[in-house]
Amino acid sequence: MQNTLGLASQSKRSQERCGLPVKESLGSRNEVAKRNAFTLVELLVVIAIIGILVGLLLPAVQSAREAARRMQCQNNMKQLGLAMHNHMATHGAFPPGNVNYDESGNRFKTGGWQHGQNELGWTWLPMLFPFIEQPGLWQQVNICEDDRADDHTSNPCDHCEYMASNNHFGRDQLGGFISCPSAPAPVTQFTDGTYGLESLAKGCNYAASWGSGNMLSWESSETRGAFGTYYVHQDKIIKPGVGSTVAAGDRFQQRNGMKSRDFLDGLSNTIALSEIVASDVGGGSLPATDIRGVWMSPAMGASIFSTFLNPNAKEKDTLAACDDTITGINQPYMECLQVRDTADVYAASRSHHVGGVNTLMADGSVRFVSESVDNISIWQPMGTAQNSEVITIE
Repeated sequence: MQNTLGLASQSKRSQERCGLPVKESLGSRNEVAKRNAFTLVELLVVIAIIGILVGLLLPAVQSAREAARRMQCQNNMKQLGLAMHNHMATHGAFPPGNVNYDESGNRFKTGGWQHGQNELGWTWLPMLFPFIEQPGLWQQVNICEDDRADDHTSNPCDHCEYMASNNHFGRDQLGGFISCPSAPAPVTQFTDGTYGLESLAKGCNYAASWGSGNMLSWESSETRGAFGTYYVHQDKIIKPGVGSTVAAGDRFQQRNGMKSRDFLDGLSNTIALSEIVASDVGGGSLPATDIRGVWMSPAMGASIFSTFLNPNAKEKDTLAACDDTITGINQPYMECLQVRDTADVYAASRSHHVGGVNTLMADGSVRFVSESVDNISIWQPMGTAQNSEVITIE
């Protein structure tokens, strides 16, 4: 037997030296196969482990991405806060929330000329363009103003959007500086002929605080916020020109917003801006007649909000232009009631962040405010500038 094994070994070595293929026994091949393959059970265990790890890591990755988006959202707000204070340094005041020189009964209305609002000026946002490195946008604002210099029966949402020579200013979204990264990009424009406005871009996620009440909050020190309507006679806007023409006066009224001395509650205790959501949260499934997120309009839910309702409130917003058939959109909550003939409209601060909203205070600081904040003792007082409340946030 030993001789046989020795001869086999010598034969194998001879074959290797001659470059001939060496035949292996069946047992040797089985041993190689066993060493280089996984069993089905082992493969399934590995797949299961990978699946568990992915399941554990994916929420953490998503959470990290949302944290980064929320930080970018806060940074956008800080830039707007810096622009507001640069505006105050230049003009002595924050910009007015919007300018209105229409009939007294229209001082709270925000529609277009077909709805009876003919004499409106600009909102707070375009007045900040020079201070947020947007000279091109500010130039378009001034081109529109030059074009309507002899026309006091118009408003920017109608006149500027219609101007083909000015690239229909108002139809396009502004860009990332006014949009929260956590919010989906809007895919529709606002168009509602019965409200007198057409083809206005959405995408605005930051709104000015109108106080703790409705569209007339600015008329009372108990409810007035950091922004409000500057209601003025048209003589301050339009002044006589040469001959039969007229020339534009001060349509912007940039000196007539809130001054630092007007914040009796203190700049650090008063909300300047907070978050809102555009009406495209359903991926564009909502109709174009919903005004939420329209940056050019001073309507509730468009570029202004009220602390009347809590952040991310599970209560309906009352708006001048919305789809009141919306149901089933709960994060953020999007049901609303449409009211156009009274000042009693309210839009809550809402966001795509879990648990609350980013909020810019009038001193330029940014806070994340929980949606469970006490409405009467904290949130509404934070929305007012002149009601002498003492706010304690633990």
